[in-house]
Amino acid sequence: MDKALLKKAAIQSVALMITVVTLSYALEHYQTVTIAASNLESKATINTSTQHDITLLNEDLTEAPENSSEDKVTNTVITTLEDLTTKVDDSILEKLGDNYIIIQKPSAKNMTLQLEDLYINKSIRVTLTGMTNAVLTSGMVSRVKGNELFTGDPAFNEIISTKVDEKKGTSEEVTTKDFGRDLCHGITIITQEDEGTKQYTAQVLIELDSIYAYVVYEDVNYYLIDLKKPSEVYDKILVIDAGHGGKDGGALSKGEKYYEKNINLDILLHLKELLDKENIKVYYTRTADDTVFLRPRVTLANAVDCDYFISIHCNANEVTWPNGTEVLYYDNEYKGVSAVELANLFSDEVGKAVSLKQRGIVEKQMEDIFIMDKSVVPTILIEVGYLTNSSDMAYLSKSENRKAVAQGIYNGIMRAYNELPVAEEGK
Repeated sequence: MDKALLKKAAIQSVALMITVVTLSYALEHYQTVTIAASNLESKATINTSTQHDITLLNEDLTEAPENSSEDKVTNTVITTLEDLTTKVDDSILEKLGDNYIIIQKPSAKNMTLQLEDLYINKSIRVTLTGMTNAVLTSGMVSRVKGNELFTGDPAFNEIISTKVDEKKGTSEEVTTKDFGRDLCHGITIITQEDEGTKQYTAQVLIELDSIYAYVVYEDVNYYLIDLKKPSEVYDKILVIDAGHGGKDGGALSKGEKYYEKNINLDILLHLKELLDKENIKVYYTRTADDTVFLRPRVTLANAVDCDYFISIHCNANEVTWPNGTEVLYYDNEYKGVSAVELANLFSDEVGKAVSLKQRGIVEKQMEDIFIMDKSVVPTILIEVGYLTNSSDMAYLSKSENRKAVAQGIYNGIMRAYNELPVAEEGK
């Protein structure tokens, strides 16, 4: 064998050993780890990054059988739509909509399910605990879309585009993957054995074609996750965006002491405390110092068909004299909500809450701001103040003032729901 190939193989073996050892230490109490994945290339960033912005399954959306038997039927594998009528509890089937996921239980004793909504990645993470065996595969994860059943790893066709370069010539590359009608775009299963209890925990990461609201049902042999449009579950829906984050620091203060991303996030977190007390479903583009690209932010707003999409930013200029708060908007209308009316409302409420100069509202032109250009829902962008102005920066550097900004935005939200047409017309 070629020495170069031998060397490459040795390096790969060492890398694999290091990965296994690292996983062992990270899992502490777990002595075995099994990983099974489909569409692995597309989910690498999801598996390795920490997802801070998650919504746990609401207890009132979970329905479990009153008297679950620990006995299992001989064959619980779902391979056809007809299997559903003979193997799944009829009372649950009657409640399900057109789109849902079926997870076959690897064991029926004392299992629990937790669902995390990783909506910024159009994914969910299902954690099953108390399993008595480790046999959970992608073949036990089925999906129903209308009158079609899909089981196991999702199949796809690669969409290939041709590029012509004068120097390098013609080349082809995969630009996207077509999954057809399958609502699942990838499955990753990580199974761990607890050294003390000898029970297993499985994490199932399921990539989806869109963002949904989830209603979970359970019978003896299956967990069934009903996928609904958020507007079918929630009366009021917001998307709140803390601009920039992670590798994108945004604007900088004089002397580069303060990053815009941190001020935006702190305002959002104060706002979240206020909104947590309201009966409003709120999606946050980030709740930590995460790198989130622009397209997923606006995709989230459009996918959930939110009432209002509010983006929080700070301003900057090459000169230091510009100062004050302004609200940016596009001159458009959606579901009876005029963007200029929405901008005026928030400018008024933020102006009442903070002592910075009020610059009013600013109409932007198409293609000026990506998230506003691509958004189809009512959208405004609030420029809280200028980090390059010493007076504005002195104000924003204090936590109590950032709280005041959050209060002003909150007041604008509540006033919008009380006064604007979308609140009256409903979904």
